[in-house]
Amino acid sequence: MTDNSVVLEGKNLAKLISEAEEHFNVDKDFIKVEIVEEKKSLFGSYYKIRASYEHNTELKDLERLISNIEEKLMVSNADAASAGSGSEGILIEENEKKADCEYEISVSSDGMEAHIKIYPPVGGGKELDKKSLYQALEASNIKSGILHNEVENLADHKIYNNSVMIAKGKPPIPGNNASLEYHFDISKDKKMFITDDGRIDYKELSLIKNVNEGDLLVTMTPASKGINGEDVYGNEVKAIDGKTINMPKGKNVTLSEDGLKLISMINGEVKIVEGKVNVFQVYTVDGNVDNSTGNIRFLGKVIVKGNVITGFTIEADEDIEVFGVVEGAKICSKGNIVLHRGIQGMNKGELVCEGDLIAKFIENSKVYAKGNIQTDAIMHSIVYCGKKLEVKGKKGLLVGGEIRVSDEIKAKIIGSPMATVTEVEVGMNPDVRKKYESLKAEHAKNAENYTKLSQVVDLLTKMSKKGELDDDKRTMMNKSIVLKLQTQNTIEGLKREIQEVETYIEDISNGRIKVENIVYPGTKITIGSNSMFVRDQIQHVTFYRSAGEIKIGSFEP
Repeated sequence: MTDNSVVLEGKNLAKLISEAEEHFNVDKDFIKVEIVEEKKSLFGSYYKIRASYEHNTELKDLERLISNIEEKLMVSNADAASAGSGSEGILIEENEKKADCEYEISVSSDGMEAHIKIYPPVGGGKELDKKSLYQALEASNIKSGILHNEVENLADHKIYNNSVMIAKGKPPIPGNNASLEYHFDISKDKKMFITDDGRIDYKELSLIKNVNEGDLLVTMTPASKGINGEDVYGNEVKAIDGKTINMPKGKNVTLSEDGLKLISMINGEVKIVEGKVNVFQVYTVDGNVDNSTGNIRFLGKVIVKGNVITGFTIEADEDIEVFGVVEGAKICSKGNIVLHRGIQGMNKGELVCEGDLIAKFIENSKVYAKGNIQTDAIMHSIVYCGKKLEVKGKKGLLVGGEIRVSDEIKAKIIGSPMATVTEVEVGMNPDVRKKYESLKAEHAKNAENYTKLSQVVDLLTKMSKKGELDDDKRTMMNKSIVLKLQTQNTIEGLKREIQEVETYIEDISNGRIKVENIVYPGTKITIGSNSMFVRDQIQHVTFYRSAGEIKIGSFEP
């Protein structure tokens, strides 16, 4: 048989016995209590006891224990004290000394919750009641958030030895942060609208977010104040106010008198730049760009209602939109280009943009777009596209010229029944392709120079061996030798750069060419470093690269 014991200290003997009950989780009748030490003073008594519980005690042992306790009932506490700490101790029951119930109140660190634990009376002491409960709360300075229903329940049912929430403070309510409501489309997505018959509706592109003077652009809902709370002691708990924000006021906009509305001051395009709402003035040409206008260079947006005549230039920091035909002209935009009719380049036309390009058609022109290109047809043009090229609409025709696209080409028809030479390439960024071609051209030029220098050095060396060199020719020979070495070093550096680009090209494999209808003979397909020529007409296919070669699969919408 093994005994478990615990030593407890405190002023209230009944409370110590209750703690022993909790410790062993058994009724007090099964606990053996030994007073180790008892001290008395003006402030009351102090006890040190040893409580033990025999786990395997049988019924006769319990009866013996109870009988032993009863025999000791008449032993006074004075006798126990005289025994001292070295005595064998005294066995007691909870009713040996009279003591009222005791209240233990604990408060959370933030002062928002108070819990109470009530210890039962001893020896016929006073039971808990509602009045004494409120007195205990008052003595602990608990003033606010008292849970009166819990007070009633504890008093009515005499609930002891359980920790119960007796008061709960009112937490502070934080204020709402200020917010902005934009009264224009702030998305950056640009979508094409395709009619039921497959045509692109260029009248509904809605790429330009135009506003008029006096238009409401932004409304602010201001921050609200927080609502203070109160802890169980009745102390005020400060709330956090909502965060304020500044109105995103940019160029050509003004604030309302109350500072809660942002209003356009001019007609123009509304645009968010670096978090600020601006209205940019649009430069509009009601007719053609020709001798009457001269070349146009503008920091904002340009709109041309007529045509752009051969030989003229439009440059803009924002979008360029042309409702007429672009002839052999040059158009450069740091934003997007929208051609409602298209470009007849006559091998002189050039389109350059850092954003997307949308055109009805592209014919006999050079095109460079860092973004996407969307059009009905491309004919006999050189096109570089940094993202995706989509040739859809009613025709969806791509025929003649060179088409180099970074990500994907999608068209209805590539080539023509006349076997027109048409080169299409995906999988390489056009900038990388330009660099690669430039490196190869530079390498070829330096290789040619190296050959000529070698011939000069060889000739002068032979003359030197024969003693036929004068001072001028000797100087020439020395300079030629140095220049030959420099050219050789340049060639080696170019070789390394070319090799790096070729390695990059070799690794490319994710480009795709999708043809909804027909690919005609005469078409050259290039994906990364792999190329193939279409010998026979094929339909509804997707070209892709896999395992180091070009594969042909079914059309992927």
